[in-house]
Amino acid sequence: MRQVSIFLMAIALALASAGTIEAMGDIIGMAIMATEEHKAAAPRRSRFLGATDPKGKRCDIDPNACLSATTPGSTCCGSLCVDTDTDVSNCGKCGKVCKFTQSCCAGKCVDLAFDKRHCGQCFHRCKKICFYGLCDYA
Repeated sequence: MRQVSIFLMAIALALASAGTIEAMGDIIGMAIMATEEHKAAAPRRSRFLGATDPKGKRCDIDPNACLSATTPGSTCCGSLCVDTDTDVSNCGKCGKVCKFTQSCCAGKCVDLAFDKRHCGQCFHRCKKICFYGLCDYA
């Protein structure tokens, strides 16, 4: 959207500086052709991120795949290697899902907004209270 508005501003400046009607027609024609070429071009995707599985390494074929140093976790849940200490879909054990407002800290579902042992982030302790992720606020 920003590119379109910059493009339209450039056309407006070109039209304002153009002296003749013919020059304005040429500029408008070029703008229309450029817009049509932009729409006709196929969208491109990077294959860089497609090289790895965003969910983690698969362990359904090789049960020892989770023991590798490059995997995010050492537990095989279903067919993926997961870290049960931090994964909100497998918190503490396979299949244990944290609630919408909770995060997984050391395999336990905690509310980072109000838990004074995990205030705003895992293991950030507050002396008194935790309010909306801030220690001793108010």
